[in-house]
Amino acid sequence: MGIIDPIARDPSSGHRVYSDKDIESLTTIACLAATGMPLESMREYLKNRFDGPEGARRQIELLDAQSLRLAAKAEALRIQQAYVSLKSLYWRAIAEGHEDEANRILEENKDVIENVKKQPGKGAIAR
Repeated sequence: MGIIDPIARDPSSGHRVYSDKDIESLTTIACLAATGMPLESMREYLKNRFDGPEGARRQIELLDAQSLRLAAKAEALRIQQAYVSLKSLYWRAIAEGHEDEANRILEENKDVIENVKKQPGKGAIAR
């Protein structure tokens, strides 16, 4: 994948021999991957580590971009959670025979339904 340098092998056993630098790189990759950072950004991040102040500026740009991606994901999850909560209230009202209450819940939460419809690849589930 081109993210880390090839790992050395023990000549007698053929097993990989990880240096401290390899372990540090793998740990960094694991942390970045846990944030959902794209592979290309991870590659760039690893290259920038040793480029002094200019590399640090590029790291900030990469991390700021990832922060924005995560904020957008968090907002999408917030919208989805609001939708699930309102649908739960709706169906609870239906189950209890309170159709007027169920309709009021839908009416008062049109914005939530519209927001979930606007999410890429998502759509409101019909009643």
